[in-house]
Amino acid sequence: MKSVGATFLLSHILSAVGVTDILKEVLGERRSKAAVTAAIYMVCRGNVFEHVLDWCEGCVINEEPLSSQSASVLFAGITRDERMVFFKPWVNRNSGGYLVYDVTSFSTYAEGIKDSEWGYNRDHDKLPQINLGCYLPEKAGLPVFYVTYPGSIVDKSHMPYMMAYNDELGIKDVGFVMDRGFCSTANITYLHSKQSRYIMGVDMRHKATREAIDKARGDIVSLRNRAQDGIYARAVHSRFYGAVSTMHVYYSPERAEMQRRDLFRTVESLEEKLTQIDTLSEKEAKQYKKYFNIAIAQAPDGTFTFSRDYDKIDLVSRNCGFFCLLSNAGLPSDETLAVYKRRDVLEKSFDDIKNHIDMKRLRTHTDATTDGKIFCAFIALIAVSELMNKLRGFMREKSMSKDSVISELEKIKVVNVSNNMRMINPITKTQREIFEVFGLGEDDVKAFVLSQKQ
Repeated sequence: MKSVGATFLLSHILSAVGVTDILKEVLGERRSKAAVTAAIYMVCRGNVFEHVLDWCEGCVINEEPLSSQSASVLFAGITRDERMVFFKPWVNRNSGGYLVYDVTSFSTYAEGIKDSEWGYNRDHDKLPQINLGCYLPEKAGLPVFYVTYPGSIVDKSHMPYMMAYNDELGIKDVGFVMDRGFCSTANITYLHSKQSRYIMGVDMRHKATREAIDKARGDIVSLRNRAQDGIYARAVHSRFYGAVSTMHVYYSPERAEMQRRDLFRTVESLEEKLTQIDTLSEKEAKQYKKYFNIAIAQAPDGTFTFSRDYDKIDLVSRNCGFFCLLSNAGLPSDETLAVYKRRDVLEKSFDDIKNHIDMKRLRTHTDATTDGKIFCAFIALIAVSELMNKLRGFMREKSMSKDSVISELEKIKVVNVSNNMRMINPITKTQREIFEVFGLGEDDVKAFVLSQKQ
């Protein structure tokens, strides 16, 4: 008896978006099938390949099963040149409009991976890591390209090296969407030198950002400046980060009130701490002086008095509710915000490579197997991203997670009777509704089973 529902749908997805055909051209028939099997396994079971043979025997009908050892051989055999040959047609199918550039990192215990280095660990693991930068089109929502680099390199420093691949991949006439972690004078200068459009988050503490807010704040709350429901915007044109561009200043009264409430809670919490201590050093006082007047008695006494400094508190709260985006794309503020906000959905999909596909830890020991495994995880991420693109509304309505969708599909089982694969039961209402989102039905599942029979 074999479970076929998840294998069927994920195989269909990878074929429908064009991944299967490109892989076949790059890796050949046998290796491409093995790579697809590895990717589907990662969607269904995650990153640990110790039990992949058992899974194959229970889910794969007529393909060569993978074992832990053969999976390692597969990973080690996928070369950089083959990956680049895959990326070129895949990028060509999916890029256009704006590309979201995002970065994640994978931790590792292994000592034989050259890019494994200590750096800022997003998961707070006390382990070395490698970083992965990825392009995701804001319209298609499917990842199109990635590159790995040493874990000690900060995101903003690597951006020009990532974009150096654009010419090789044929990426042109697109804009880039990035969060504030990439915003620096060097990167803005680079983007202008390449005549690249961009929409980028900015550091709210930066002097130029504060000055733009000051220019906009006086009359920003006006119906003529309404960008979205509850959000007002004004565009400030000037020189920012060394280049002439537009700072889109946004203000949300609702967000402002929430941030002021949080600020007031912070002040109350710090005040409570101050009432519970008898002495305070000048060094310890620094964290409180942002909101309080503090007078410390001469040493060695250390006793102190304090009071709220409302001028300081008002200064901190002055920019509550404001946020800014820097751009040279020439879009009005409402469209700029709409493009940037789509990045949030794509970032959540990108996060699946660590959570749903479970790549937070690499579980490899050499450069070759690491590179090949990440490539197969990238193929798995494409499948998961398309699954989410199509099923997001359905899953919200049914309160289902990606794991519960996979579990529901894995209930579809077939048995070999007289050398003929037969489904044990008709598909359920929920399974049918999942398939209908993809334009599929029970007959398609049966056809898949028949096409795979021994």
